Amino acid sequence: MAKSSDQEHALPASPAPAYVFEGPAQVAIRTRTNDQPRYVDTRLSVWTWYDGGLAMKIDWTALRFSSELMAISKSFMAYALEKYAPRTAQMFANSLQVLSRTKLANGLPWDKTLLITVLENLKKSRHDLVGFRRFYRWAVDRGIKGFDLNTYLTIKDTKSARVDPYARIFLSQSGFDLDEEVRLLKRIERVLPTDPWEEAQLNLMLLLGFELGPRAIQFHSLDIADFEFFESTNHEKYYTLWLPMAKKVGQRRPERRPRKITTRLGEKISQHVSEIQRRFGSNCEPLFVNPKGRRLSVTEIGVGLKHELREAGIDKPNQVTMLLRHHLGQGLADQGTPADMIAELLGHNSTVAARAYVTATPNIARIKEKALGKSPAYQRIMRSLLTGEIVQRRDTVPERAIRGVIDTQYIGDIGACALPVHTHCPYNPVYACYTCKKFHPFADGRHEQVKEALQREAQRFIDMAEQAGDLIHNRPLAQHQTTILAVSATIERCRQHTEDAADDTV
Repeated sequence: MAKSSDQEHALPASPAPAYVFEGPAQVAIRTRTNDQPRYVDTRLSVWTWYDGGLAMKIDWTALRFSSELMAISKSFMAYALEKYAPRTAQMFANSLQVLSRTKLANGLPWDKTLLITVLENLKKSRHDLVGFRRFYRWAVDRGIKGFDLNTYLTIKDTKSARVDPYARIFLSQSGFDLDEEVRLLKRIERVLPTDPWEEAQLNLMLLLGFELGPRAIQFHSLDIADFEFFESTNHEKYYTLWLPMAKKVGQRRPERRPRKITTRLGEKISQHVSEIQRRFGSNCEPLFVNPKGRRLSVTEIGVGLKHELREAGIDKPNQVTMLLRHHLGQGLADQGTPADMIAELLGHNSTVAARAYVTATPNIARIKEKALGKSPAYQRIMRSLLTGEIVQRRDTVPERAIRGVIDTQYIGDIGACALPVHTHCPYNPVYACYTCKKFHPFADGRHEQVKEALQREAQRFIDMAEQAGDLIHNRPLAQHQTTILAVSATIERCRQHTEDAADDTV
């Protein structure tokens, strides 16, 4: 009886101890340059780190988290700073700031209904949603109380606000017109005064951007030691620049790849190095510096190049280094350079963007336009080269009708195939039809439906790549771009055919 009485009056189990942040006093972060701070002091109320010469931070005093959530958030940020690039860590910091302004900040456990309400607001911003999703997954992986796998699956299934199909695909790469390129080259080749030296530095950056197309962060990361030259026995000099890569995931320091440069660029870099070492000493490391001898930030680089472009009569305020990169990429594509080589020269992680340059080839279109003008007859000829003749649905036997599936949607009534009946086509139906001469589009076919389905599917490829952080999922993108353009041309051709038929009737 005494034993039973003891059980009846047993004390309730003590609650699990609250989570405590036990991270290191200093977190080592990924750095690009030797003069960039390498550690974040986690003992401070404001954590600060740098990238591209710009400061990034998270102010813990401004976050309205419960004490336990604050400790969990600090542990997550310590992990993110050590594992991810500085700018990605800033994205996570921003998502935590947004989270702290919701009712979830009051503490754990989170009510499921409240979580769904907060997710509806978070999904308006893709970055906020991705940051919250990664935070929650990190906590689940570590078995932190209050975070469970089922709730994570709910968060994972939440999609960010819908954008128009194909909105994030670069359909046409920008570049310089011929007259703009001439003005730019005149700006580069002009005779420079010996002083101020900053003007010669800007001129050098403009030439470097024109020849190699580096990103602003690559300009920022360049050191004097990255420049080298070799002098042959006949006194000819050959120059090399070891360009730091900007987007090589998983490396503590950026990989550097050799780029052979022209004699003109090599001589300008050599003169520039002599000048800044004379002014700031032989220990000066960065290749591009401000008047105090400190490394130029990405903001200063953008402002300087924008000034040079405007002085050359090119006023495109939203595109600076990217404009030079697109011009280089498109120029290489127009010369017949393979996509994999363009990707290597531009430092891309995949050939998706490079294939967009190859596919777009707007300069070829400009040449055709200048040669033939905007003649409607010429346009009809070019469109007719894509497919066979346009036919009427009523004139086609059912066995020749083409049917297929795009983005899980069954699509028919688009046209007829000229292959013999019961002959197996080796290509994917619908996808391959719009660039096949055996395909005879129906004048009133469901071509708009095909275009919309292709756009949805292409957008899904992009969403998959964004969620996984891997552009390899985007391999079909260039082909989708070609197909969508072909479908658009067929739609226009069918419209013109219908109008012409109506005119003939009248």
